[in-house]
Formats: sequence, C-alpha cells, structure tokens
Amino acid sequence: MSGFRLLACFAHPDDEAFPVGGVLAANASRGVSVRLVTATLGEEGEIRQEGSATRETIGQVRRQELFCSARTLGLAEPVVLNYRDSGMVGTPPNQHPQAFVNADAQIVVEQLVRQIRGFRPQVVLTFGLDGLYGHPDHIAICKHTTEAFHQAADPSAFPNHLSNGLEPHQPLRLFYSARPHGYRTEMALKLRAAGVDFPMPSPERVNDGVPAEEIHLELDVSEQLEAKMACIQCHFTQLSPDWPYDKIPREVAADILGREHFIRGWPEVQPRELVHFDFFEGISPED
Repeated sequence: MSGFRLLACFAHPDDEAFPVGGVLAANASRGVSVRLVTATLGEEGEIRQEGSATRETIGQVRRQELFCSARTLGLAEPVVLNYRDSGMVGTPPNQHPQAFVNADAQIVVEQLVRQIRGFRPQVVLTFGLDGLYGHPDHIAICKHTTEAFHQAADPSAFPNHLSNGLEPHQPLRLFYSARPHGYRTEMALKLRAAGVDFPMPSPERVNDGVPAEEIHLELDVSEQLEAKMACIQCHFTQLSPDWPYDKIPREVAADILGREHFIRGWPEVQPRELVHFDFFEGISPED
C-alpha cells in the first residue's frame, strides 16, 4: 500500500482511539501512511484516575497520552494545533478566548489546507456533522475539515502556500466517523449481559448517534482489537478505574469495540450505490 495516504483530523486526544482506532490501525498495518491532526489537548477532559493529572497539568498529560496512542496504532507523531478544549455546550470553557469553538474559521481552515497540501492524502477522515454526540469541538473539526477538503485544490485559496512550494491538492474521498442511534444503550446491554454492572445512558445521551440509514459502512475491525484496546488504554486519565473491556470475554469486547461506522461525505453516495469497505478501493497511489 506504499503511496497511499490518509489524513485523520480530530478534536481531542482519544478521538482517534474510541471511534476510529481500528480503522487507523488496520490502514497503518498494511502500509498506508496515516497522519493524525488533533486540534486541542483536551484540557476539559475528566480526570478519572486519581493522581494521574491535575487541572493544571491535564493538557500536557493528555499530549503524552495522545503520542502513546499514535505509536500504539502504528502512526507517525501527531500534529497538534494547540487550540483549547471548549468543553461541552453551555459550559464556561466555551467562553475561553483560546477555545477551539472561538477560533477564527479562516485560520483553522488555512492550517488544515496546509496539512492537505503538504501531506497530499487521497482520503480524509474526521467526525460527522453530529460530532458523535454533539460535542462543539467535534462539530467544529468536522466543519473546518470539510471546508479545507474542498478548498485545498483551489489555487486562489491561500495563495501564500504556493509561494512556499505547496501545490493545490484535491483529496478524492472524505469520510465521517459516525455511530448509529441507540449505540449507548446497545453497548450497556451487551456489557450487562456479560456480567458488568454498567449504567444505562442518561436521558440526554440515549438518542446520541445518527439514523442507521445514513451510515454507509459498518466495518469489522476486530482483527485490530488488541491495538485498539491498547491505544485506548494509553488515554489513562480518561479511563474509569473499572474499565470493563479487558475483563470480559474477547468476543464480547470485539462485538462492541470491533465495529466502526462511517459516512462517505464526498463524493456523495448515489442511490443504490454500495460503498466499498476499503477507503482506497479504485484509487491509485499516484492520485
């Protein structure tokens, strides 16, 4: 797979792990060059392991967790844009002047166009329009990445790049990470059936996800389960002390963590078109 390149753009450390760690590991293991761009250091994340970080240190701790995760997935060193985690909708961190949701959209798009023109990926991957569960940073990285995807081939967009030796480049496919409606309930029920006292989703989380008919791919990444679990475990601050997946039968963990869902954002999927499970199907390394 030499010559194939995948650019993955996400908002926080661990965004590359839980929803898409399997597909990133699978592509890296077959020789695809994968570049991970992360917008923030997740400063508003919970500290679920006592003593693992403080509110003052969590950003730098999560940077190291991100780099650990990337190595575990077989990726090169990630690119961090150094915006600040905005927190959830309606919380005080939304008002922080460095919060990602307050960033100048043109500046963020320019940074992502620079990544596209420099790395020249055939495929770009980011969150879907719903941000998986409505997180404002997830929605923002989707919006900015989508705009960069479409502007990167336009020589009139950011012409200063051209004078610095970066040529316009049009990636061929844009994929969004998604989850189907009810995934939180399904996950909880499967863990409970395996003997784990796992809570059911709260009322505000029970409808997270998108309608199943909007999802174009459900990928079986169970062959990458060990790499995916290891990269998740790199994000130690974000794991509850009773994280269950290393305590249940492998087939149960694979049933939950070994399936990843995607929407093809570009080119638009035509009626009755079947989207191939390989993001690079039909693409030449020279594209």
